[in-house]
Amino acid sequence: MSRIIQEKKLGAGRVVAVAIENNKTSQYAAKWAVDNLLPKDQHLLLLHVRQRASSLPTTNGNLIAVDVNDDVARAYMQQMDNESKELFASFRVFCNRKNILCKEILLEDLDVSKAIMEGITTYSIELLVLGSPSRNGLVRRFRTTDVPSLVSKGAPPFCTVYIISKGKISSVKTATSPLTAKAVVRNNAMQMSQQLQQSPDKFDVQQLMRNHPPRRM
Repeated sequence: MSRIIQEKKLGAGRVVAVAIENNKTSQYAAKWAVDNLLPKDQHLLLLHVRQRASSLPTTNGNLIAVDVNDDVARAYMQQMDNESKELFASFRVFCNRKNILCKEILLEDLDVSKAIMEGITTYSIELLVLGSPSRNGLVRRFRTTDVPSLVSKGAPPFCTVYIISKGKISSVKTATSPLTAKAVVRNNAMQMSQQLQQSPDKFDVQQLMRNHPPRRM
């Protein structure tokens, strides 16, 4: 049995997610996940973290606090919302072409890696795929935060983390313990509570539960 077939079996019936940004590395990661982990007609979670802003840039280059000028803050947030929608839409088109169903999760935090790790727990993600740029000299010199590495090191023990660079596996952090049925039930309840506060076109948790019911232990 080939390695690719084995990896597809790993994704079948599990909660699989790709952390996405508006860059090539995320596109490589999503393509790898779809080609190697997911059978057709299974859901893929698209996880995006929007960094919360404490201050906003003005046209003259100065920074103002978010709550100082409501009109500026609203305009900025509307721009961020539009960018997030466009990002999800581009990945949704790709998933549709591959006969993969996708669900969109938008998180907001100052710390991207922290938000992703919390998202793993909240949504019981068992397989997470992240894109990473190639390790050339410029990346090592100017990249201040290595989100994929931080997430890989800090992910819950039930989650396997794949880091993909240019369409190939760069590293893998393998899960060391199974996801318990109790954790699935608790996390699904949390997701339902969150959905009540969202618009109907947001994350459909009940559909996720039908596709990923708690396992018998």
